[in-house]
Amino acid sequence: MGFPCTYMSRGYPSAFIASGAQKAGEKLDWNTRSSKRSKLCSALVLLSAVLTLGVLSSVLVVAQRREAGSLVPLWPSYQGGSRVVEHCGNSPEEAQALGCVWDLMSFGWIHPRCYNPEQSQLWMDKYGPWKWYYDLNATAEIPDDQLTSTRRVYTEQGYHVVHCLYIFKLLHLAGMSGHIVTDEAIPLAHTQHCVDMISAPKYTDFKHVNTRVDMLFARCVTMD
Repeated sequence: MGFPCTYMSRGYPSAFIASGAQKAGEKLDWNTRSSKRSKLCSALVLLSAVLTLGVLSSVLVVAQRREAGSLVPLWPSYQGGSRVVEHCGNSPEEAQALGCVWDLMSFGWIHPRCYNPEQSQLWMDKYGPWKWYYDLNATAEIPDDQLTSTRRVYTEQGYHVVHCLYIFKLLHLAGMSGHIVTDEAIPLAHTQHCVDMISAPKYTDFKHVNTRVDMLFARCVTMD
């Protein structure tokens, strides 16, 4: 946006307009003031141009950053997870040796690079605890200190729902930042499974023990 500036004498008092009857000193004074005003207006115009270029540059940078997404004509049919960054092996012992940590919200071992401890703790504190059993009939409860070494457990419907929503939240956060995620979160089939389960009227009793969970040994993968 330019600053208002005019080089005409419009609006100035008649005393500033030189005439043949005015003294030479008055003419010199007018020329001096006119020269100062010209320099001031020139400086303002230059400043305006610099600011305008700065704003345009910022807009172009933002536009370039958004260009890749805005030019996609259709929803992509492929899913990400093409590049494995870290993994946790195939056993609790191997997972720990690789530096992986236990995440109850995923019921598995997760490498710290794709583990969000703040979110995991938040969801456990807000929606837990849940009970865990060795069988679907819930005849034998599993102590908490045995969960990290028990490859298959059965638990309440409430955990199943919260687990799905937890994964959705992590995907949302990763989508905004480009952070790597677990390979469990990537498949569209997992998302569709969660949608079907959560929306089914028959699965409304959160205390009902109906969910089988197999231990996860996650891989950290990219979103692309």
